[in-house]
Order: sequence, then structure tokens, then C-alpha cells
Amino acid sequence: MHRIRQIAAAAALLSVMAPESGWGQAASVNRLFRTQDDNYFHTPLGLCEDYPEESTTSEIIKGDLDLLNETGVDLLRISFGWDGIEGEKDRYDWLFWDDFVESAVNEHGVTLIPYICYTPLWNSTTDDINNSWHYPPKDYDEFGEFVFDLVSRYKDRIKTWEIWNEPDIWIFWAGNQEEFARLLKTGSEAVRRADPDAKVVMGGLAHDTEWLESLFRDHGISPYIDVVNIHNYFETWAGKPLEDVADYVNEVARIVDAHGDAQAIWMAEVGYSTFRDSSYVSDGYTAYYEYEHTPEYQAVDLIRRVTTALSTEKLSALAWYEIKDLQSGEETIGDFGNNGNLGIVRPDYTPKPAQQALKFFNRLMASPSRTLPATIERERRRDLPIELPATIAEETAANLSPAVHAFEQADGDVIIVGWLPTFDPTRTDNSGTGMHRDERSQTVKVNVPLVVADRGLVFNELGESKPFDAISTDGSRSTIELTLRGGGITILEMKKP
Repeated sequence: MHRIRQIAAAAALLSVMAPESGWGQAASVNRLFRTQDDNYFHTPLGLCEDYPEESTTSEIIKGDLDLLNETGVDLLRISFGWDGIEGEKDRYDWLFWDDFVESAVNEHGVTLIPYICYTPLWNSTTDDINNSWHYPPKDYDEFGEFVFDLVSRYKDRIKTWEIWNEPDIWIFWAGNQEEFARLLKTGSEAVRRADPDAKVVMGGLAHDTEWLESLFRDHGISPYIDVVNIHNYFETWAGKPLEDVADYVNEVARIVDAHGDAQAIWMAEVGYSTFRDSSYVSDGYTAYYEYEHTPEYQAVDLIRRVTTALSTEKLSALAWYEIKDLQSGEETIGDFGNNGNLGIVRPDYTPKPAQQALKFFNRLMASPSRTLPATIERERRRDLPIELPATIAEETAANLSPAVHAFEQADGDVIIVGWLPTFDPTRTDNSGTGMHRDERSQTVKVNVPLVVADRGLVFNELGESKPFDAISTDGSRSTIELTLRGGGITILEMKKP
């Protein structure tokens, strides 16, 4: 959930004399779209960042882009601020963005997936200077004109354009649903006039799937968009377990199947903060275990959350929010505690463990893959086995079950990722200090329907490995014995013989 309002910089950042080239986005945009014919598919894992004028420097831009390259990330979600670029009617300031796009795309090979927002004061339906930016425009045609000029300027290097951000919550869109549908259609038409080859992305959904379904069903948005973008912060702002990410993705896919035209689905903003005050995380979530919302556990959560999303086989792109924590005192939309502590590095680029986790997971999942059907055997209160990916009607049973996901990669590797869910909706003591020790441990046998080598590597969230040989084969299947511990993650990489 982007929390810093984008204001385009008025000062030059980099005088980059890069060769003119449309290679970056034009050559790589197809990888962001899954097709029905894809047996194996690689879902890119990117990052998000905001660039407010008052705190952005050339050193920050260089630091961010260098970090992307070092971490193995070449996908970046940013925002173009209408209110900053066109602060006065028909007077554009492109200086910041000309330099930024040149550097990101041409020098660093980054694919930019920007969203376009927010309303300038001169065209807002409110004259409240502090809130004008998230109100509908007085003149929608002015928005269309801005979008047309923006896309025309960068169409050789940017090929996807997202219209607005989190319009399903008031803090980012103070208008009603009909007004947003009008804005979306106006922006979409302008994108396609400027660049018929570009793809239009609906402003990232904060959480409200009923709101999304109404947009499709009642406001006819389907012909105007190519991508539905959704966001997720379960266990930070939302009081749902991260394992429910799969249900969330599947519900969005159901809506697209019922009312859409096979639009791609992105989760181009997802994260987990390293903020907590005793047991308090937010009004929507209370920590229970001592490790929750620590830098160490953020790295574990990153792999758990991304694995859960990938297991649905319905996402074409993912982007973690965000690159770096905020400096103390930086302007935010919403609470500073969580907003200021979502990065994979500190404001001075000191790494948090999540940076290494992202780098490791990008390497591990670099090959196209598909979800591998599997079963698990464990000591439990219910009948065995559980089919994976598990669809268990009873919420309590689902959250008490270990989460295990298996992937078969096109290069012949088999990846299994397992953990014990942190959030347990059956626990009654949620009012304490949040410092409970998690001493849970469970051994499970995972059965996969193919033969793998009798040795592999088991990793932690940082990619530290050791040999693993608790593998047996029987005819056409293999059984792998994994020990899962509370607060941790078990990642196994095996080869086919």
C-alpha cells in the first residue's frame, strides 16, 4: 500500500546520456503475462519504491538501482504523480522523470511498471489543499490529456500503465465507484491512443474483492483493462493469516473468470513490516510470538508469502513493497510505524535479512515452474491425507495445518517449501505482550508423484544450506520427511535422477 504521496521532482537528478533504446520494457513486457498454454511459468519478483521530491537525491536513485541489480531484481513499481508533473494546468515538469527513466531502463535494464496518480489542486473537486490529491478531478478530460502526454513521452521504454492506486479505500480515492470507473476508462482510452501496444492495469486493489466484482459487473470495466493488480498486507494491517493469500488470489481469479476477459493478475504490492510496539502492530493485527515483526522474521515471511502466492499459479507478476525503510520524520499516508519499516534495507542501505531472502529466492525460483500435486502425512486430529495445495473448508483446520507447497521446475529441479503457520485463530490469549515463545515442532512426510534423487539440499530463509537425505522412492513417487519448526521455514531443493 503506497503510503508516500508521489510528487515529481523539480530538480535534475542524473544527467544520463544513455543510448536511445526501447529494449528494457518493450522486450520484456511479455514475461508479465501468463497464457493458458504455459505449462511452466516464471513469475517475476520485483520491488516497489516511492520518490518524493523533497527527499529524493541522485545518490538515492543510484543506490536503489544498484541494489536492484545486486539483488537480482529487474522489475520496479513506481508512481508518476499527476499533481507533481502538472502542478499548474498545461505546465509540465518532466526533468526528474526523463533522467530517472533513462537511468532505470537504459543503464540498469529495469522494467518499470508505473501507476499514475494523483489529482492536482487546480483540478480537484475539493479546495482542501491537504486532501485535494485523492479526490476525483473536476475535468476528467484533463486527466486523459495528462495520461496521453505521459505515455507518449515514454512509450518506447514503458509498456504497462496502471491507473491510480488502491481506489477501494477512501484514503487513496475519495470518490465513489462510478467516478473511479469513469477515471479508469478515461485513462485507459488515453493510454491506448498514445500507444496501442501498451497494457492497461487497474489501480491496485487494497483488499475489497466485492468492490472489484462490482466494478466488473456493474460498471463494465473489463474492455478497458489488461491486468488486475491486487495488494496484500495480511498480518500487518489486516488480521488474516498470510496463508489466506491463496484464497484472496483465487477469489480475484474467480471474479475475472466470471466477468472479465482473461485479464492477467498481478500482486504488484505485497509486504510485511518490521514495526511493533509490545504486542501492537496495527489496529488490525496483534503479535503473539516474540519473533513477529522483527527483521529476522520479515525474511521468513517474505518467502512464505511469495510461495503462497505462487502456489495458486494465477499470478503473472509480484512486487515486494518496498526497497528501503523511511527516514524518521518523512511524510507518510497512514501510520508511520508500519509504513516506515517495510523495506528490505534501512534508509542508509544497511541490509535487513529480507534483502538476502529476496536475492536467494529469486535465484531458487529463476527457472519456470509449476505447482506439483502432493500429499502430506502427519499427526493430526483429522483424517489423512491432506491433498496439496489444500483447500480445506474449515478455517480453523486450515490454519492449524502445516503449509507445504511443492514446485516442479522446467530445468528438472523440485522445490518444496514448508512451515507452521504463525497465526492461529483458535488461540484465546491475544492480549498479552506478544512475547510468547514458539516451541512448536512437527515432522511431516511429503509425497510427490515423481522420482527424485536420494539427496538434496535444505535451506533456511537466507539460502544457507546443508545436505539432506531423508528421501525415499517407491515406483513413481518419492516421500520426503521434513521437520517444521515454529517461526521458521524449511526449503528443500532436489534433482530428478
